Amino acid sequence: MAAVVVQAIRARRPLTRYAAGTGAKPLLLARRLLPDRTFDALMAQVFGVRHKRGDHRTA
Repeated sequence: MAAVVVQAIRARRPLTRYAAGTGAKPLLLARRLLPDRTFDALMAQVFGVRHKRGDHRTA
């Protein structure tokens, strides 16, 4: 993780995002390939977040 932070700090033109940590690259791939709702549902399941059925409120 620290190596990626150093890379970002030293970059002449830093990227918007850097993949760091276990599973970061597959997660970014899933984000790119899946529709928003599917990705959100996957993340909710991974983190154990539950919502009421039919509750589609946004922030």
